[in-house]
Amino acid sequence: MGGDRRARNVPLLTAIAGTVVAVALAFVHHALEGGMPGMAALDGFSIDARFRLRGARPVASDRIVIVALDDETRNQAPEVFQTRRGYAKLFDALTEYAPKAVAVDLFFGSREQILSPELADRVRQTAETVQGSTDPKDGLILAVADELRGDDVLAEAMARNRRLVLGAFFVQGDAPTAREPDGLAKARHGEVADGGGGGALRPMRAGVVHFSLPMFSKHALGAGAVNTFRDDDGVTRRVPLSVEHGGRHYMSLGLAMALIERGAESRYIAGSAKLQAGDLELPLSRGASLTLDVLGRDRIPRISAAAVLAKTAPRDALAGKLVFLGHTFSASDKVMTPLDPIADGVELHATLTENILTGHILTGTGWLVTVVATALLGLIVCAAQLRRIRRRAYVPPLIALGSLVIYIAICIAMFSRGTVLPIAVPVVFTVGVLLAATVGGLATEGREKAQLRSVFSQYVSRPVVDRILADPAKAKLGGERKELTVLFSDIRGFSNFAEGMTPEDLAAFLHEYLTPMTDLVLASGGTLDKYIGDAIMAVWGAPVDLPDHAARACDVALKMQEALVEMNRAWATQGKPQVAIGIGLNTGAMAVGNMGSTARFEYTVLGDQVNLGSRLEALTKEYGVGILVGEATARAAGDAFLFREIDLVRVKGRAGAAPVFELVGRAGRADPAFARALALYRKREFVEAKQVFGTLDGDPAAAIMAKRCEVLVTEPPPADWDGVYEQRSK
Repeated sequence: MGGDRRARNVPLLTAIAGTVVAVALAFVHHALEGGMPGMAALDGFSIDARFRLRGARPVASDRIVIVALDDETRNQAPEVFQTRRGYAKLFDALTEYAPKAVAVDLFFGSREQILSPELADRVRQTAETVQGSTDPKDGLILAVADELRGDDVLAEAMARNRRLVLGAFFVQGDAPTAREPDGLAKARHGEVADGGGGGALRPMRAGVVHFSLPMFSKHALGAGAVNTFRDDDGVTRRVPLSVEHGGRHYMSLGLAMALIERGAESRYIAGSAKLQAGDLELPLSRGASLTLDVLGRDRIPRISAAAVLAKTAPRDALAGKLVFLGHTFSASDKVMTPLDPIADGVELHATLTENILTGHILTGTGWLVTVVATALLGLIVCAAQLRRIRRRAYVPPLIALGSLVIYIAICIAMFSRGTVLPIAVPVVFTVGVLLAATVGGLATEGREKAQLRSVFSQYVSRPVVDRILADPAKAKLGGERKELTVLFSDIRGFSNFAEGMTPEDLAAFLHEYLTPMTDLVLASGGTLDKYIGDAIMAVWGAPVDLPDHAARACDVALKMQEALVEMNRAWATQGKPQVAIGIGLNTGAMAVGNMGSTARFEYTVLGDQVNLGSRLEALTKEYGVGILVGEATARAAGDAFLFREIDLVRVKGRAGAAPVFELVGRAGRADPAFARALALYRKREFVEAKQVFGTLDGDPAAAIMAKRCEVLVTEPPPADWDGVYEQRSK
């Protein structure tokens, strides 16, 4: 019997079983709404890779142009961004150029408010009583009243234009009987049927829509949704061609412009895999969306709105054209596409119109192609396991990998013709079959190593285990000096909180709290150093080198605070008390390695920079903030995060003072008021500093600094005061 087992071709049998499982999983992938976890991200990555291999392509139509509200416009004609009269001037200027249609990638959903409503009413009432007066004071009132007519002036300009296609932004939610804003009916599909089916192909359902006021929309030529779909990896690849709101279905802005150009209407069956745009069939994917054939940066011609206002733009560049008007100035309405990490949002709508008008439509394949491709690649792996081929151990993997390379090459070639063959599922599952066959051939090898890994993984992090297994000498005492980022987190007032709990309840609570927090650390590539009661200590950059260790640590700190919000919400429903945590981060040179005695040691970090990180966590209580970081961390994390300097502090146990920064969030603009107040504080102008700090309502750190200024006003510091705060607690 043992001889029969040895005679079996275990790798072949394993490969056959793996192929059967792979084909079954391919079916399951298409049956699940949204697909199997992770596959959507891999599909997106494979599409991006194909775009990059193809590179940017020239625009295939001269009918489309973008009028850009860019930095040049902000400098030369700032009134466009500031007042309705400014937009009115721009629409009048566009009218003179006589474009065929103007897609407006923005909306005017509220009245212009130059003055408070009460004051504006008083000015209008006063202006009515002084009509015809020659008194200069009355003339000033009349002039102010005229300035309040910005909405009317804009509406009149839009009425003169009559070529505007207004944008509408739909907010996902459920509102089956929502009222339709006046004028939004112009965005409806020509013909719509809805049988209630379609599953993942059904359009996004919106509960709220942001649209221009009726005084503006009544003059519009048409309307369309400006929504786009951003995938989980942050890349925008698709635009919805239909959005449902209140039981009605609305087209996208780019589709509306294409239909105007073609003089056609759309026909749509909700949940269908196709949408009819005149005589053209458009393939739909998840959420009734179309995958864009992106062009690349600045491929669509652009004209600055400043040139249109100045009438220096060439007339033939706009006359009779499809114009897309939108913001393109720095840091406004930016999206990531497969070819451009900072593309302008208006460019996506123009690209959609270009794709439809020129026939550059990317068409996906159905479930059958995915299943067949998975089966064929799996069978090749099975064939490679035949004994006559497996005489050399490296031949089966080479055959399998060669077949994958050929398949990927076919996918790339078909992509250039507009067909998107699946890569993620067939390739990943085929690699799984190959691994299964390899494991089958090594079924009896590595058991001792696996057992050792299992035992050690209960005590130290997986990267440490990997290093010990790869090189047992790593388990010796001692360490090395490296630049790392360390994190300390602690539950505020935990001792008081724990007093009212039984040991069993306390253990269950800590498990419920520490598990998701630890998962965040490990998922980011960090190493869990230790638990200290309710406190967590983690490090990034060791034992595995991570060049972006500061950025990863900052990202985890923000995610910890976000996760705590969800946990508190769940605990509130269970009648449990709410908790808050403080987090301290610091970056610098630290000693890292296996520290301890010959009998017992642990992998950890030591040094002055580690102690500073711990002190920063303690300081969060004194300033009432969630996350404090050292200067080196703020500098190394980069522009992906927003920091503000809180104070200059001499922490416990350190002679020198160090600037302390609050990690406010991810990239954005900081309110300069706190920095201005801090500068006044350091110049000993405590009264002025207190006033500025006092303007920051709801800011705990500002409130604390304002109170400190109040004390310093009555008890001025000595002449040699250096603005440094002495930390009170550890």
